[in-house]
Amino acid sequence: MPTAAPTQATATPRSSGRVLGLVGAVLVAAGVAVVGARARRAPEPPRLGSVPDFRLVERSGRPLSMADLRGRPWVADFIFTQCAGACPAMTARMARLRRDLSPDVRFVSFTVDPAHDTPEVLTRYAATFRADEGWRFVTGPAKDLYALSVAGFKLAAMEVPPAEQVAGGDGPFLHSSKFVLVDGAGVIRGYYDSTDEAAMRTLAADAAALPAGR
Repeated sequence: MPTAAPTQATATPRSSGRVLGLVGAVLVAAGVAVVGARARRAPEPPRLGSVPDFRLVERSGRPLSMADLRGRPWVADFIFTQCAGACPAMTARMARLRRDLSPDVRFVSFTVDPAHDTPEVLTRYAATFRADEGWRFVTGPAKDLYALSVAGFKLAAMEVPPAEQVAGGDGPFLHSSKFVLVDGAGVIRGYYDSTDEAAMRTLAADAAALPAGR
């Protein structure tokens, strides 16, 4: 008796369900992996304005402008070497950030007392905090430094007349104690209270979140 020709196997409802279940599980796993990767990538900090160009003098005696700082993020502050108030603590915190953050992040400390803080004075001051070449200490004409602080960084900076100086204060100069994070394009990304440890942790995280070259 002739045998029947073999017929093509057809999927049963049960086997189709298993296949669809496996496909669904793979897609869910892939989705979870993508979401997890996005969650681990911290969002970039906001854009808060741009730092205008400037031409000042670094402690090495070399000129410094915005062109020299482009391409990598940097942290800025305003201090003066004879400050008996906030400045020593600010500079110590900058030194700690310099040690803790990626070497790609640079640091720039601008003086608000350029009459005293010459490149030579800034060099000696920087040495007390073991500052390397990635940490710039900057001086120049007072009017240019104050304009950069007030109009550029939106931070207070001014000379205080002797009659208005407060005992135990910073002395003859008023300046902000905030640190400012600037990206490699010269855009301000954040202001951070240098006296607040939580703010310092946020600064470190924000600096790490900036893409390379920005």
